[in-house]
Amino acid sequence: MSAAGTAQAATKKAPDSKAKTHHVAHAAALPGYKTLGAAKAACHGTVVWHATGSKVFHGEKSKYFGKTKRGAYVCEKVALEHHLHASKY
Repeated sequence: MSAAGTAQAATKKAPDSKAKTHHVAHAAALPGYKTLGAAKAACHGTVVWHATGSKVFHGEKSKYFGKTKRGAYVCEKVALEHHLHASKY
């Protein structure tokens, strides 16, 4: 493969890695709380459970509220500002 071909191949891969980095940074920016009590003390509204690694949050009546392997309690208002959506369950 020529040097120009190698440069083109590297250029094609770069946007994918940037997109993943942006997604991870965006998810990390979501402030979360380890305990329900801490979240209720900090939030001036409804507390929801954000399943880390997804764009979904679960309300208190959901069977998954506080139950997924990875997640954190967050303010519903903040979750909506970060473009998360409510679970169907």
